[in-house]
Amino acid sequence: MSESNADKIKESIAALKAQRGTLGDSVVDPAVAALRQQLAQLTNVTQKPAAEDERKIVTIVFADISGLTALSEKKDPEEVRALMNTCFESLVPVVQKYEGTIDKFIGDEIMALFGAPIGHEDDPERALRAALEIMKVIAEVNRAHGTELEIHIGINSGAVIAGQIGAKNRRDYSVIGDAVNLAARLEDASSSGEILVGPGTYQRTAHLFDFEPIPPLTLKGKEAPVEVHRLIRAKATAKSARGIAGLPTQLVGRESELDRIRSAFKSLQEGRGSVCAVLGEAGVGKSRLVAEARDGAREKFDWAEGRALSYTVGMSYWLSRAVLCDLLGIESDAEPKAVAARLRRAIEQELPKTFDEVYPYLAPLFELLLEGIQERVRFLSTEALQARILQAVQEYIHARAKRHPLVLVWEDMHWSDPSSLEVFQNLLPLINKVPLLLICIARSDENPATELLNRTETKFRENFQRIELSLLTREQSRSLFEQFLKIDNQETRTLILDRAEGNPFFLEELIRSLMDSGVLRIEQSHLVATREIKAIDVPDTVQATVMTRIDRLAPSSKSTLQRASVIGRIFQERILVRVQKEDGAKLADSLDELQRREFVRLTEETPTDDRDRKYLFRHAIIYEVAYNSMLLARRKDLHKIVAETLEQLFPDRRQDLCATIGFHFERAEAHEQAASYLGRAAERAKATFANAEAIGFYESAIRATEHLLLANDAPEHQHGAFQLNEGLGDLFTLIGEQEKARAIFQRALDFLSKIDIVGRARIYRKIGFGHSLQRHFAASEEALAKADRILDQGATEPDTAWWNEKLQIQLERMQLFYWQGMVPEMQQLAENYRVAIERNGSATQQARFLKQLALALLMESRFRPTAECVELARRAVGASELIPDLWERCYVRFTLGLIQLFRCDLDEAVAALSAALELAQRIGERILESRSLTYLALAHRRRGNVDQARILADRAAELARND
Repeated sequence: MSESNADKIKESIAALKAQRGTLGDSVVDPAVAALRQQLAQLTNVTQKPAAEDERKIVTIVFADISGLTALSEKKDPEEVRALMNTCFESLVPVVQKYEGTIDKFIGDEIMALFGAPIGHEDDPERALRAALEIMKVIAEVNRAHGTELEIHIGINSGAVIAGQIGAKNRRDYSVIGDAVNLAARLEDASSSGEILVGPGTYQRTAHLFDFEPIPPLTLKGKEAPVEVHRLIRAKATAKSARGIAGLPTQLVGRESELDRIRSAFKSLQEGRGSVCAVLGEAGVGKSRLVAEARDGAREKFDWAEGRALSYTVGMSYWLSRAVLCDLLGIESDAEPKAVAARLRRAIEQELPKTFDEVYPYLAPLFELLLEGIQERVRFLSTEALQARILQAVQEYIHARAKRHPLVLVWEDMHWSDPSSLEVFQNLLPLINKVPLLLICIARSDENPATELLNRTETKFRENFQRIELSLLTREQSRSLFEQFLKIDNQETRTLILDRAEGNPFFLEELIRSLMDSGVLRIEQSHLVATREIKAIDVPDTVQATVMTRIDRLAPSSKSTLQRASVIGRIFQERILVRVQKEDGAKLADSLDELQRREFVRLTEETPTDDRDRKYLFRHAIIYEVAYNSMLLARRKDLHKIVAETLEQLFPDRRQDLCATIGFHFERAEAHEQAASYLGRAAERAKATFANAEAIGFYESAIRATEHLLLANDAPEHQHGAFQLNEGLGDLFTLIGEQEKARAIFQRALDFLSKIDIVGRARIYRKIGFGHSLQRHFAASEEALAKADRILDQGATEPDTAWWNEKLQIQLERMQLFYWQGMVPEMQQLAENYRVAIERNGSATQQARFLKQLALALLMESRFRPTAECVELARRAVGASELIPDLWERCYVRFTLGLIQLFRCDLDEAVAALSAALELAQRIGERILESRSLTYLALAHRRRGNVDQARILADRAAELARND
């Protein structure tokens, strides 16, 4: 059946081409393009495997024809069926004209998709234009058949799952999701002749169409009323989608490029024509650059510009006609007679002697089929007619530029129809004859326009300027950002700038999405944040732009890009080979295409083996869109493959790669492996005092363990949960967040065996330590006493672990006495445990014991330290050199510095406090860092170094404010 349909479509294409001379390009080209799309879809079904299911942003159109049911009561069913088919046969080409897809026919209803299976960045616009044309088509059907049929339409845009849906032996491509349901509900709510548009579609098209707001609708399946708009018409003059109303900005980072365009203007004033090609990726600021250059230039030159649209690629002469309409002052919605009159006056003014040789051939370009003209061009072959059109355009532009310098701007030339590219190419010789400047704005990826511009540069090198816009630098992005955004929070500013990565369009759309969600609002021509911003989703506009590019990749290249995104923003070819499961040659071809089309690039590393080459996604948003386009289930499977591949390829580096392997197992929901690897990653990060990273790893490992416990609360899983929570509690203690630390320690106790008295005592001792740091003396003593009692319950056969915890509790109690000025109690406790510490204490405990003795003497002397006090502190420092505990090493140095400060030995005080400060910063110990800064400031003040003292004091104050 598919082969039969394909043959019929091929025959239809051939028949249309044979009638081109009679029907004209404007009729033939769109029809052929629609038929080719149908043929391509059939070919995909019969020759290619089905595309993988994926997540997409899609615009859904539901259109219901009303009146057929009433007709069925009066007419024979065959007549009704014929009329219904006539309606659908009239509607389908409209959908295909805008590259939509017919999803299904449901009785007298049609469901169409814009954005699936192939996405376009302007799918909402395409859907609305199609809907308006559908209204006209139904009116034409009524006139032709004497019927009174009506149609009502619901349209909505949003995230869907697109793919094969249905029973095992009968599945069809379709979409599901809340966005689909809302579109259907809007169709149900619409009246005859009405087009209701959902919020997702309205937000992206409000600048292009006229709408009427209607009261929010309460729709089935929606908890809150939905904001809905009634579509009226396309705007006669569309507003720009770029820029944020009320927030004017200046051009940033494009000074040299602007100067190059202005140099072309200067040459134009001197009578020399040229071509200026402004190239760059989507959103980099090409149109804005030309708009900035245009200001002031229009007073010196005649200026006209036209813009191609993504759905006009198959519409002959669209772009060239848009340029000429602007040059002639013809409105886009002008009636044919008005267009003809304006064209006639323009040619009579510029070319009165050759009017009869120009007008008949410019008129078809404007789709004018006026009496007398049609007869003149009717018998010309397609090639002859095109040649005469090209000659007529050239003669008219030559005359205009000869009279007054002329600038023609061809915007979004990458979407140009082939006929317009022919017109452009035919104008090129004029730049050597008259003052004509052709400014071309196009994306830099592979397309017919850039290929033409490359050839043009070769042929007209002396009169050609290529201006390639790169992404803004970090500083330039910050400058643009700060023009309209007042955010004091550095983390928020950094988050937004990191997401945009130098692309002005991405930056603008990120800001717009934050405004829509109420996170940002306008105040006195600036934006201010209403709350802290933790994360930013990719806006639908940006996702559509990126996904459009991805959808146009060859299937194998698209698959490669998506699988690479699972590995990470930086991915190694050796790993991708295992994930993609393609032979090396095919994968190499895919990677070449991805590089050529600027999705990825090789990193600067030069490996000895080509298989170890690393690639980088050129933009974080490309990476994120590619990743999010895959179904969750597919991502999960691929993450597991990546994790296992890393284990197999690098068995000797598993410890180094534990964070990466753990991440992939976590995303794969392989909870046991994830908990193991992420726990190790947390310990490694903690050992290097990468505290923020360690906290993240601990929390991820704990989540994985919680999943394990839900399935199986085996003792080993309970013990793993205890260890992870204790480690996380230690980290929060270290960075000074004692309330969080205590809550986590309490949670750890829930997983601890009742018989593990040492572990239980250790947790209560740590809780007491946290209270001590906050000077909660009673709570600290209570926790430490409880820890002591728990240990004494199991003191029948004390082992090393028991003694280690017992002595640690006593050292904490000595410190607690010190903070309360209880010197006798401190000294008595020291005396009680001196022998035990000498016999059973670890090196760390012995160093700490010496420090506590020194502090006791310092307080006993009322902060007039004796030589014995100094000697004990020095011995503590010496003993700490042998221990790995950097926190204790920091504290004993701080103690020596403090003692020497009071003893007025300022050199040793500064040396010891500086060493303590360096260690505190290294381990992230904010309290000791603050104290070290404070006492260092005092030491420098006593030295007479006031400036340095002020700097250190300011740092201490800033640290206190941040905490």
